[in-house]
Amino acid sequence: MKNLSALTFTPIVCAALLTGCFGGNNPDPEPEGQALSNPGNYEICSYEDNLNNDDYSSARVSYPCDLSEQDYPSTTLTGGFTNTKEQVFWLADHLTTHGYIVISITPTNPLSVPPIWRKAHIAGFNMLATENTRTNSPIYDKVDLDNRNIMGYSMGGGGAIMAAEEMEEKPASMIALAPWLGAYTIDYGQITVPSMIVGAENDIVAINSEVYYPKFRSDIERGIAMITDANHLDFIGDGESEEHERIRTMVTAFLEVQLKGDSSAYSYFDGAEHDEHVIDGWFSAFDYQR
Repeated sequence: MKNLSALTFTPIVCAALLTGCFGGNNPDPEPEGQALSNPGNYEICSYEDNLNNDDYSSARVSYPCDLSEQDYPSTTLTGGFTNTKEQVFWLADHLTTHGYIVISITPTNPLSVPPIWRKAHIAGFNMLATENTRTNSPIYDKVDLDNRNIMGYSMGGGGAIMAAEEMEEKPASMIALAPWLGAYTIDYGQITVPSMIVGAENDIVAINSEVYYPKFRSDIERGIAMITDANHLDFIGDGESEEHERIRTMVTAFLEVQLKGDSSAYSYFDGAEHDEHVIDGWFSAFDYQR
C-alpha cells in the first residue's frame, strides 16, 4: 500500500420512486466498531415530486422517516457519464440509514461534460435549502443548512470538484468518487473546504485520482483512499458488494466527521478501524491530513 502525503507519493509497507419508506428500525446514529460499514438504524423515506429544476433532469430526496431531531446533515449525489440517479441509490440509501438527507440527481445530459454535473450539484445544493423552506416539503425545516456536502462519481466527481471551486456559498465538505475532469483545469486554491477522494486501484477510465489529490490546498482537511482491486464501475449500482462496502464506509466516516462533528469516526482514518482495514488489504494507497 502507498501512503500519500499532499506533496509527495512515497511507497511504504503497511501491516422507491415518488414516495417510499423502507429499511431500518429505531434511530441510533452512534457508530460502534465497524458499524459505519453496515446500514444504520434510520428508516428511509423518499420523494421525487416538487424537485424540478432547469439545471438537472430529475432528482430524488431520501431522508430519515423519523424526523424527530432538530435538523439533519445532507449531501448531493450524482453518478457519472451515462448514469442516472437510480444507479447511486445504493449509496444514498446507506447514508440515509445513518441519518443523512440525500438529494440524488440525474444531470440534464448524462452524455455531456463535467460542467453539466457542476451545475447539477449547485442546483441540488440550493434545492436542499428550498425544500427546507417549502412548507409542504417532507423535509421542511429539517435540513441543517450549515452542513451540506456535495458528492459525485466519475464526471459527477469532477463536477463536485468544479462546484467546490466555483461556489460562493461553499459546501461544508466535498467528496469526489473516482473523479474525471478530462482537460478541464481547476484552481485548487479556491477549494477551501474539507475534501475526500475515493478512487479505484484498477480504474482505467478515471486514472487521475492520485494526480488530483496533491493539488488540493495543504491547509484544508483532506484525504484519499484508493480501493484495492476496485474498478471504475464498482461505484454504481451493479458494483461488487465488497467494493461497495469499502466505498460506503469511507464516505460515511468522512461525513460523520465533517457534517456531524463526530470525532470518533476519525478512527476510520487513523485509528483502530483504519488499522483493521489496512491489515485486510482495503487500500492500494491511502492518506489523510487533518
